[in-house]
Amino acid sequence: MKRSIHILFIVVLTAAVLSASGEPPRFVRPPYLRLGDTVGLVAPAGRLPASVDSTRIRELFASWGLCVKFSPHSCDTSKPYFSASDADRAADLQQMIDDESVRAVIACRGGYGSVRLLPLLRLEELRWNPKWLVGFSDITTLHLALAHLGVESIHGPMPGSSLFWEEEESIESLRRALFGLALRFEVPPHSANRTGRASGRLIGGNLTVLCAACGTPEDIYSEEPTILFIEEVNEHVYRVDRMLQQLLRSGALSNVQAVVVGDFTRMAGTEQFGADSYGVIADVLEPLDIPVLFGFPAGHDKLNLAIFLGRKAKLTVGKKGGILEFSEE
Repeated sequence: MKRSIHILFIVVLTAAVLSASGEPPRFVRPPYLRLGDTVGLVAPAGRLPASVDSTRIRELFASWGLCVKFSPHSCDTSKPYFSASDADRAADLQQMIDDESVRAVIACRGGYGSVRLLPLLRLEELRWNPKWLVGFSDITTLHLALAHLGVESIHGPMPGSSLFWEEEESIESLRRALFGLALRFEVPPHSANRTGRASGRLIGGNLTVLCAACGTPEDIYSEEPTILFIEEVNEHVYRVDRMLQQLLRSGALSNVQAVVVGDFTRMAGTEQFGADSYGVIADVLEPLDIPVLFGFPAGHDKLNLAIFLGRKAKLTVGKKGGILEFSEE
């Protein structure tokens, strides 16, 4: 009897998401949070640092009217680098995905390791029971996977990072995104900007992770016009050039209508290479003849604004700066 009910539920749900044309929607949007909802904190890569007070995290979300569940291995110290074994980290993440009481899954921090979990996860569950997945840096891997599944997500600050607590505007942007309030951003002018207007789904994240995904099932989503977002930290300028050349030559940028350039923090080798990161990016992207917005405050810096990935957006870049606004469609 239970199996019959489950099958009926899937049939009804499938019918509900079909569009008028009979095709499933390309992307689904998780429900925005409401007061009393629960968020799950996970560690797909590195563990929650001992210096971060978990009580402080609970108090923050409580001030937003939310409850918090920490995954069992978020503070595990049994491994020298990862928060736990691949199997345990994957099980923690899957548990939060499957838990019907959890309405958003937020990564404690990045580092490295999310890609090792992909063979062990059933991320497709988020297609039928969508909930927000939040994080940046190494979590870019999961954002890319969700883009191919057609599920929106949030590129945003993670409470396990010390920088999370240094800029109130970053914290507030995450709250607004989770509750469906952050839809439009205005960015001051930058000398390297390339003016113009474009629209498409916002896709992207950390540049190193984007390049590592080339040739894999999690490659940059390009099935329809996109706006690419990139950010990076602790890299050499020549490597930024090499990564962009890889994306360009691989065809990953073939459907990119515009690029939003976030923070490129603590970069090295500017003098030796003869250009800074923004100069390199402007040079490599120039032949594409598309709008490019520099200086968007998202990435590995104190101000790290939360933005929607997989969401249709419009980008306007002019002499007075840039505007990134998200569609409600």
